[in-house]
Parts: sequence; C-alpha cells; structure tokens
Amino acid sequence: MRAKSTMNEVATEARVSLGTVSKVFNGNASVSADRRERVIAAADRLNYRRNRIAASLRSRQTRTVGIVVPDILNTFYGALVEKLENLASASGYAVMIVTAGEDPQRSCDRARMLKENQVDGMIVIPSLDGSEKLMTEIGSGMPCVIADRISAKNPFPSVATDNFDAAYQGAKYLLSLGHRQIVFAANIPRLWNTQERVTGFQQALKESKIKPNVRIVGMTVEDARTSIASLLNETERPTAIFTSNNLVTLGAISAMHDCNIEVPNQVSFLAFDDFEWLRLLRPAVSAIAQPIDQIAVEAWRLMSHQLDGRRISHPHVRAGGQLIVRQSTGKVPSAKGKGKSS
Repeated sequence: MRAKSTMNEVATEARVSLGTVSKVFNGNASVSADRRERVIAAADRLNYRRNRIAASLRSRQTRTVGIVVPDILNTFYGALVEKLENLASASGYAVMIVTAGEDPQRSCDRARMLKENQVDGMIVIPSLDGSEKLMTEIGSGMPCVIADRISAKNPFPSVATDNFDAAYQGAKYLLSLGHRQIVFAANIPRLWNTQERVTGFQQALKESKIKPNVRIVGMTVEDARTSIASLLNETERPTAIFTSNNLVTLGAISAMHDCNIEVPNQVSFLAFDDFEWLRLLRPAVSAIAQPIDQIAVEAWRLMSHQLDGRRISHPHVRAGGQLIVRQSTGKVPSAKGKGKSS
C-alpha cells in the first residue's frame, strides 16, 4: 500500500510553495483562486488528508470555535447557528455547538467544557440571568463574542438587533392603523433584548399619550398560550397584540385559535421575529424581521478579528430590524367586532 502523502508532495504536485499549501489548508484568504484550486486538485489526486491534531500541536490552535446557545430548537437560534457554521467553515474553522437551556450553571459548565477542548474562541448567547457568572467563567484571555442577549456589564464585543428601534417601529405601525388598545406580550423582562423591546414599545405609546399595556406571559409556548387566551377573554380585550419573540408568537397563535378570534377582523397580530412558517399561515402574519444574516456576519467579523489579533474598530454592533406587513394586521375593528368571542 502507498504511504500517506505529505504536504511537501502536494506542494510539488501543485507547483506551489509549502507555505501556500499551508495557507490553503488553514483557510487563509490571501491565496489566489488559481493557486487554491491547484492545491485542492493536487491533494485530491494524491489522496492527501491533513492531520488536524498534528497541525494544532504545531500552531497551538485547534481551528475550532465554540458556539453556546440556550436552545437550538428555537428557530431564531437555529438559523443563526447555521449561518455562523457556514461562515466559520469558509474561513477554515470547525465549530462545536453546545446548548445550555436557560440554566446559568449549565452555561458555565458548557463554556468550561469548550475551554477544556481548547477551542480558539467562543460565540455565546447567554442563558437567563447567567451573564455575569458566565463572563467570569470564559475569562479575559478567550476570544469571545456575545450575541443577541447583551448584559449591561458585558466586557466582550457584541452584536444584536436594535431591539428598541424595532419594537418602537412595530408599535408606531399599529398606532398608524388606529389601534389604541395594544398589548405587548413579552416573555420575561429580565432578558436584555426583551427589556429593549418593552422600552421601545412603551416609548411609542407614550409619544401618542397612550398608557402602555405590557403583559408578561412566560418563557414557554404553553405559558404564553394560557396567558394570551385569558387576555383575549377579558371584557375589554385588545384590538392588537404584538408578541416579543417566536415562542410567544406560537403561544399567541394557539390562543387565538382556541378563542375563535378572527385575525385581523377582531384582533390585529404583529410578531417579533419572522420565519417561513409565518408566511404560510392564513392569514399570513405581519412581523418584525431580525437581520439574522447581518448578525451572523458581524459576529464572525468580531470573532475573526480577535483570532487574528486585529484591532476591532466597532466592537458593539446593533443591526436594524425590518417591518414586514402581511395579512394579520389591519385597521382597528369597529365597535360591533369588539368584546368576547362567541
């Protein structure tokens, strides 16, 4: 049997230097497309397989980045992780994805495990109430980016939606349709992103001299369903509901179905977070779309700059959300359409 090919043989076969071969396998973008293709073709012909363990021992890097998320089944986090993995792969990095639920101690345990596996950096979405303890666990020597949920004392570069402005614009849109009885259904106010969304909603209503109505409906779909169903059965139910995230949205959709609410004839409905299934519902749901692509690109920029030792000019990025109007929102219903459902 033929002995394993070496990088030197790949370099000879591709007619390039050993350094060029090394750059290609390390994902260095400075290599021209022509030389990169020659190296890859030569490696294929020689059946060359890079020994990542030996490479990491030589460079003291594993070319691996850890990603910590509360819940990979959450559609927002799942989409974000997929885009981050693609960006990392294009830069020659592998990713290790771990989930922590909403347990601060589990977040710390997962971060410690990633450090023990010698990841080169971490992209972290903190769990509920766990930010400060988690920051201590990660430590100042680890390249790190915090995404989506940013604590007030966060010491790391960060990227998130401009939650205040997104919720403000959503509330202004509902006000423009004539709604004055608007409820903002929020998961839990202790989360930074939820706080920002609540504040943006409140600001829009205060500017219109309307008392803001914020209801805390819980962290699960079932909690939200129960709370919103109770709200819809009140004597003076709202004419519009604005949900704070995709889990609350699922609960709200279920509650409106249970209560036989006609959307938007009886209640207008606006969701924070936009996904394919919202477009497929009938009526299709109006939504504030978070810029997942931009969040992923900026998070990877902040990470790659740290990995390469480059200065970060804008360490805290807030990306604008987009209002997408569909069929679930309309002008405030007439008096005969208000009140309890039959």
